[in-house]
Amino acid sequence: MLKQQLSEGVILYTFNPKAGKHVGFNITALIDDNKAILIDTAYEDQALQVYQDLKDNGILIEEIILSHFHDDHIYGLKVLPKVPVYGSVHYQTTLDMWTKKEDHLYFIPSVLVDEPLQLNFGRHKLALSLFPGHSQCGILVNINDKYVHIGDELMFSNNGEPLLPSIDFNRFVQRHFESLMKLKEYSQYTLIPGHGTVISEERDIERDIANRIAYLNAILNSSMKLTYEEATKECDCSFLHQGWHENAYR
Repeated sequence: MLKQQLSEGVILYTFNPKAGKHVGFNITALIDDNKAILIDTAYEDQALQVYQDLKDNGILIEEIILSHFHDDHIYGLKVLPKVPVYGSVHYQTTLDMWTKKEDHLYFIPSVLVDEPLQLNFGRHKLALSLFPGHSQCGILVNINDKYVHIGDELMFSNNGEPLLPSIDFNRFVQRHFESLMKLKEYSQYTLIPGHGTVISEERDIERDIANRIAYLNAILNSSMKLTYEEATKECDCSFLHQGWHENAYR
C-alpha cells in the first residue's frame, strides 16, 4: 500500500494490481480532525488496510461516496463500518449486470444522488454530480474546487501509463464518448482516477482525453469491426490492456 498526502486532509491510498494485470486500486480519504469520508472502497483486502491505517491514527470513517458500482469499487463495503453511503440513483442497473444478487444487500446506498449535491465535511467542500460514461451510475466528485475524482472515466497504471477505455458492451461506446467530451471541462483540475496515478497540471490532461476520444470516435464512425490498431490510428499513445478492445464489440 502506498499512502500519499495530496494536500492537507486529502489522502490517496494506492494498491498494486493483481498478478499479470496493470489495473491498481485507489481509495481516497478526506480527513477532518479525527473523521474521514472515503471515496470508493476497492475490494475487502484493500479496504481493511485503509480502515486499519485510519484506526491506528485515531480516525473514524464517517461516510462513504461510491464513484460507481463495479465490484472493484464497492466490495470493501462488506468489511467497513456501517455508515451513510452516497451513490447514484442508477446504482441498481450496474448491480444487476455485474454483481451476485445475494450480495446486493451490502451495496445499497443510503443516500441516492439524482441531482447535483453539495456536501460540507469539516474543512472540505464537495460537489457530487451524476456522470454516466464508463458506467450508467457514474458520479464525479469535486473536492475543494481543486481536485475532481473521476472514477474510471480515465484509467492509468500505477506508473501513469494509459489504459484503454473499458467499455462493457458496444451499446455503451457512445455514452463513454460523450462523458469524455464533458470531462474536458475539468482539465484545469487535478484529476483523481479510480485506478492509477493522480493527473495534475504536470501532465497534458487534454491529450489523455483526446486520445481516448479518438479511439471511441473511430469505433462509432465505422460500420465494420475495427482491429485495435485501426481504432487507435489517430491516437499518439499506446494503451495497456489492449484486450479490452474486444469488449467494445460485444
